[in-house]
Amino acid sequence: MTTDPRDGVAPDPPRPRAARTARGAAARASWLGLALALLALAGIAVYTVLWLEVPDALQRGTDFSASYVAALLLREGHAALLYDQGVEAARHASILLPGYHVNLPFITPPTTALLTLPLTWLGPDGAYRVFSALQLVLLAGAVGVAARAAPWPGATRTPRLVTALMGIAGTATLALLLLGQWDGVCALGLALAYAAWRRDQSGAAGLWIALGFGIAKPHLALGLLAYAIGRRDWRAVGGMAAGATVLAAASVAGVGPAATAGFVGANLFALGHTPAASTLGLLGLASSWLGTGPLPAGIALGGGILCLLGAGALGERSRGGRARLETTLAAAAALSLVLSPHLLAYDLVILAPAMVWVCGRATALDAGQPWPGRHAAAVIAGWLALAVLVVIDAGANAPAPPGRLVPWGLLAASAALAATGSRHGPARGSALTPAPSPRRAAPAPRTAAPPHPR
Repeated sequence: MTTDPRDGVAPDPPRPRAARTARGAAARASWLGLALALLALAGIAVYTVLWLEVPDALQRGTDFSASYVAALLLREGHAALLYDQGVEAARHASILLPGYHVNLPFITPPTTALLTLPLTWLGPDGAYRVFSALQLVLLAGAVGVAARAAPWPGATRTPRLVTALMGIAGTATLALLLLGQWDGVCALGLALAYAAWRRDQSGAAGLWIALGFGIAKPHLALGLLAYAIGRRDWRAVGGMAAGATVLAAASVAGVGPAATAGFVGANLFALGHTPAASTLGLLGLASSWLGTGPLPAGIALGGGILCLLGAGALGERSRGGRARLETTLAAAAALSLVLSPHLLAYDLVILAPAMVWVCGRATALDAGQPWPGRHAAAVIAGWLALAVLVVIDAGANAPAPPGRLVPWGLLAASAALAATGSRHGPARGSALTPAPSPRRAAPAPRTAAPPHPR
C-alpha cells in the first residue's frame, strides 16, 4: 500500500526493475505458448476438415490404394503376383470410378499388404478412412512417447502438451492424412527406439527401429543403422537384425519367397517411376538443378555416403554422455531421411517425435527460464521453418532454381543439432547428465576402544 508521507506512514519501496523485467518476460512467454498451442490446434482442425472433404473418387486413387489393391490380390489368392505391375494396374483400375485413372505401383514390403488385408472387408472408401485415421493416431502416439521420455525439467506439463501439438500439426501431416501413407508407423518406431535408449535398453531400441521402418519404409532407416554402428552399440545392431529377420520370415510365410524377392525389383522400378526432381532428398536437390542423368545421380550417391558417415560420426559423438542422445539421434534421423533417394513430404512426419525430445532437452538447457526459453524457441522456430519449406516445395516438380528447399533445411537442422550437442555436452555435476553411481564410502579408520571401566 502506498500512502502520503504526511500521514506518518512510509510509502512502499519501488519494485526492483529486475523483478518487473522477469514478470514481463514470463507474461510474454505465456502468451507465446498459448499462441503456439492455438496455431497447432487450428492446423490440426484444418487438416481434419480437408481430409473429411476428400471425395470417394479420389480416395480410391490415393497412395494407400496401392497397398489396398495388393491386399486384395492376397485375399483372392494371387500372392505370387503381388509385384506384377501389369496385374496391379488392372486390379487397381477395377476399383476406380469411371473417368479416373492412376498409375500407382505397389513398391512397399509385403508386410504392408499383409497388414492391410483386414481392411479389405471395409471396401476401398472405408479402408482409406480407417487407415488414414490410424496413421494420425500412431503419429500422436509417437509424439506422446517422445514427450514422456524426454528430459523435461520438473513438472512441465504445458510445454510437453504444446510441443506435442506442434509436432502433430506439421504441414507434412496433411500429406500423410490425404494420401494415406505409412509414416505414422515409422514415427512410432523411432519414438519407441528413443525411449528404449533413454532406459539403456539398446536391443529394444534396435528392434523398434527395424519394426517401425521395416514394415513399410526400410530405406529411410539407413542413417539410423549407421548411427547405431557409430555408437558401437552392438545390442542395437543385433536388435535391428532380429527385427529384419522377423519381418522377412513373416513376408515369406505370408506371400512366399518369390513375391518377397520381388520387393527388391519393385524398388528399382520405383526409382524410375517417380520423377527425381519431385523428391525431397539429395537426389531431388541435385535433379532440381541438373535434371535427370548420371551427374545428379552421382552427386546424390556421393552425398548419401557422406550423410551415412555423418550419421556414424554422430553415433560416435553420442557416446560422450547421455546428454547428447537427443541432439545426435535427431540429427542422424534427419540425415537418414535426406540421403534417401525416395523422400517425399509425408515422410517428414518421422521427425515430429525428434522435435519433441529435442525441445525437452532444450527446455532443460534453458534452466528455469519462462517457457519457451531461448533454446526451446530456437527448436520450435526450426520446426516451423521446415513446415514452411514443405509447403514451398509442394508440387514443385520441374527442374528450376532455386530447386528443392527441404534438403537444405534437413542438412541445416542436422548441422545445428550436431553443433548444439558439442556445445552442451555433459558436464560434471550438471543437472542435464545422470548422476554418477554412488560409491561406497571408505570405512573410517579404527581407533582403539577405550578401556572398560572397572
